[in-house]
Amino acid sequence: MLKALKRFMLGSPLASIRERHERLSIPLALAIFASDALSSTAYATEEILLALVATAYAHQANLLSVPIALAILLLMAVVVISYRQVIQAFPEGGGSYEVAKEMLGGVPSQVAGAALIIDYVLTVAVSISAGVAAVTSTGLLPVGSKVWLALLFLIVITLVNLRGVRESGKVFAFPAYTFIACMLALLAVGGWQCLTGDGALDTRQVLETQSYPFTEGHIPWMSGAMALVLLGGFSHGCAALTGIEAISNGVKAFKEPVAVNANRTMVIMGCILGGIFLGVTFLAFCLNVLPNHSETVISQVARQVFGDGSPMYFMVQLMTMIILVLAANTSYSGFPRLATILAQDGLLPRQLMSVGDRLVYSNGIMALAVLSALLIWLYQADTHSLIPLYAVGVFLSFTLAQAGMVRWHKQHPSSGWRGRQLINLLGAVVTGVVTVILLVEKWAAGAWIVGAAIPLFMVVFNTIQRHYASINKQLSLPKDGYCPIPFEHTALVLVSTLHRGTIPALEYAKTIATKVEAVHVEINPQSTERLRQSWDAWGCGIPLTILKSPYRSITEPLIHYIDEVENRYEHDIVTVIVPEFVTKRFWHNFLHNQTSLLIKTLLRFRKGKVVTTVRYYLDE
Repeated sequence: MLKALKRFMLGSPLASIRERHERLSIPLALAIFASDALSSTAYATEEILLALVATAYAHQANLLSVPIALAILLLMAVVVISYRQVIQAFPEGGGSYEVAKEMLGGVPSQVAGAALIIDYVLTVAVSISAGVAAVTSTGLLPVGSKVWLALLFLIVITLVNLRGVRESGKVFAFPAYTFIACMLALLAVGGWQCLTGDGALDTRQVLETQSYPFTEGHIPWMSGAMALVLLGGFSHGCAALTGIEAISNGVKAFKEPVAVNANRTMVIMGCILGGIFLGVTFLAFCLNVLPNHSETVISQVARQVFGDGSPMYFMVQLMTMIILVLAANTSYSGFPRLATILAQDGLLPRQLMSVGDRLVYSNGIMALAVLSALLIWLYQADTHSLIPLYAVGVFLSFTLAQAGMVRWHKQHPSSGWRGRQLINLLGAVVTGVVTVILLVEKWAAGAWIVGAAIPLFMVVFNTIQRHYASINKQLSLPKDGYCPIPFEHTALVLVSTLHRGTIPALEYAKTIATKVEAVHVEINPQSTERLRQSWDAWGCGIPLTILKSPYRSITEPLIHYIDEVENRYEHDIVTVIVPEFVTKRFWHNFLHNQTSLLIKTLLRFRKGKVVTTVRYYLDE
């Protein structure tokens, strides 16, 4: 039944030979990898305005948001160019982690790996929470249902990704491109209204009602206070850059030639992302929209452009919700591949390298889903509480990637390399400054968690790496050949009662060992006496040893006796045989004690003991 359910939910297994056919074309890759970046346009403008309204320039927030958006657009271009270089230099994928590992060394690479893991987990939590906020902004669902709705979305997107990369791309391509179309329609209609004065508010009226910062009664434009305000808005608005790095981490998901297709997708994504972000910020300025707790900025803009309750308004909200949820799909494509690279380097469990039935890294997908669900529950699906954590990890990985590329260009000089190196240096400095600002400003709001989580991840990385190194050292074969020395073999059969399930265990013991002994721990003298009486007839000629247990413990005298037998026969291997009957229904197990399971668990951690279970299957 479970197998049939799995096949129904996930589909039939795919052969390994189909791996190349499961790779992504540019249209499908754009739908998967660009969803995270595109979704940031739904809240990046709002983050700028939230930072500005909290200052003395709240009445000029819309006016200041436009130059801030232009500066962010410039940085976006720098980051896109930098990651195109990363893809060209490291076509095997891994993005910031691979760049840091090859160019900066072990510690920076572990920092990058930890930052990317945090980034991916938070991408899922933030995007789904933002999608739920878009739904509740319409008033169709109560705000109190946010957490459960977010967890439902998480389950759905996890199941879709477990079905395979191409399948998830096909599912998510239509809503992704529909979102782009809706946003272009919003920008076209809203832009026309603002420029012609046909909308709810003329752009000229906005300029007349907002006094410039350098007019009388205000701190001069070039003052230190104004610089801090602009810098704060800039750092918050840089949330628009989140998701740009995803393509560089999943280069191997593309069809051949992987680097060319990945770079083309990066350029297309950057153009669409920059255009929508700048357009939404301009519309918010024209329509004098400010953030509030009950409705998102994108909802207010669409409401004013298309009219309250119009079909296009609800269409924009619906597609915004869907793209915000689909942004999580970027992490489902990137996180498992990053986890595989880290596992190959011995920094994460090797189970994350396993490919599932549908040619996806199922263990990585499930790990991402569990961590994201935990964050959604802890932060009650609150987007603004999660974003401070989100942005720090993103920009830290940006900084390390671009710093690594500065060194890469020096080691691999080519025509025009100094210009490309200058772009990387500029990007590293700016994103590094943004990282510090976000970390300091949002420390009390939760950014300290990222600051603590990255060293914690590094401790985990090093612990796992030391474990695997120790295992490899202990299991490595000697240089010279080795011929095992013959030894005697002793088998102990544990007998609680004599029944049909015990006889096969006794017969099996006689076939594998020259010295065989049955062991019974006496808890009930009457039961022990009945065992003695029937032993001569059914004991298969094997001697029976009775262990006294005055304190009614089964394990303590048994473990002590097994150690005694091992010391009695030097160079012997002691095999402990545990007879066990298996019930037909799983719930039948609750009607029987699980002493054999306890004994096997205890013996598993003791050296020199081989534990074998001989099962007898019941039919009813």
